[in-house]
Amino acid sequence: MTRYAEMLKKLLAESGCHVEIIRPEPFLGRLKRSSRGLGKWLGYIDKYILFPISLRTYVRQRRRALKLVTSGSKEETFLVHICDQSNAVYTRWLNDVPHLVTCHDVMAIQSARGLIPGLKTGWTGQLLQGWIFSGLRNAAYIICDTRETRQDLLALAPELESRSTTIEIPLNYPYVPMPKDQAIAQLSTLDDTFKPGTDQFLFHVGGNQWYKNREGVIHVYARLCSTFPDLVRSHSLKLVLAGKPPTSAMQRLVEEEKLSGKVVLLTSVSDQQLCALYSLAEVLVYPSLKEGFGWPIIEAQACGCPVVTSDRPPMNRLAGPAALLADPEDTSSFVARVAQLLSEEPMLQQKRKDEALSHSGNFDGKLFLKQMLVKYKAILVQKN
Repeated sequence: MTRYAEMLKKLLAESGCHVEIIRPEPFLGRLKRSSRGLGKWLGYIDKYILFPISLRTYVRQRRRALKLVTSGSKEETFLVHICDQSNAVYTRWLNDVPHLVTCHDVMAIQSARGLIPGLKTGWTGQLLQGWIFSGLRNAAYIICDTRETRQDLLALAPELESRSTTIEIPLNYPYVPMPKDQAIAQLSTLDDTFKPGTDQFLFHVGGNQWYKNREGVIHVYARLCSTFPDLVRSHSLKLVLAGKPPTSAMQRLVEEEKLSGKVVLLTSVSDQQLCALYSLAEVLVYPSLKEGFGWPIIEAQACGCPVVTSDRPPMNRLAGPAALLADPEDTSSFVARVAQLLSEEPMLQQKRKDEALSHSGNFDGKLFLKQMLVKYKAILVQKN
């Protein structure tokens, strides 16, 4: 969660806190840069064997430095914030240091424990997730992004009730509606088959994790084309998918549904380009099966983009009154909701965009920072 860490650093620095981000640096991993085979295992050595040594060295250095710095009669102190639950393994080296972990979701742990039907985790993955879970249970304190994530966590470890809370995260980039001309310019070099400003489009952004349901997005578009051909034709409507490169299953689905040339696949999209896509899109189609939070829902609304998302928590709670909800496993219900948005009168469409913009204002960094600072102080008082 690099973006989360950078956002937190920016907010804390603006409040007058001194912040440093430390992370595992490739050492052995430089010998073979790969996420598979030998490269993966060399990366694991960097992350789980060498980095803890660097972490403890950093802690000792900070403590020595802080002994030399006082503010009045009160000694300065510091706290370590682990910004992603996958790094909770480091809590075992921080037992004597005020610290906390942000938990964005526990889906990988649930999968490793056989709690998600249809998903299997290999034995090495089970070992890793077991180690991560042990680190979470050892944490001094845990902040969850949503109350649903906290409920999932407590279902696994009820003893964390008194050592966890929920602080919902804000937008990590200043998303605002981008003027049409500017948005078109931002997107003009992305793909030869995509003509922003001429092509209208449905939009989705996300990775290839099972819960993102990217194949489901393609199914929704294909069904929309077959059920409402006049509506699709009148809007010159394409589907734009931004995020990781498509899987072979996604590519086959596009071919089987005869959607070649109608589905645009974008990778390496910048924050500004993403803002432009949200600003030009007709609808964000977001049929996730599960989410830790679901940032794109709020990002899209901050750009005035209408949203159809899953009628499941936390999406249905976080999406607010402007979004339309549907069953992510019922393609027809999603298609009906998308068609409803596309068919609305201009006045109602503008009203919905205004409501979306207003709702996105609830995810403000100032409230997040205030809540986080209160928790930091409580952890420091308890530890000291």
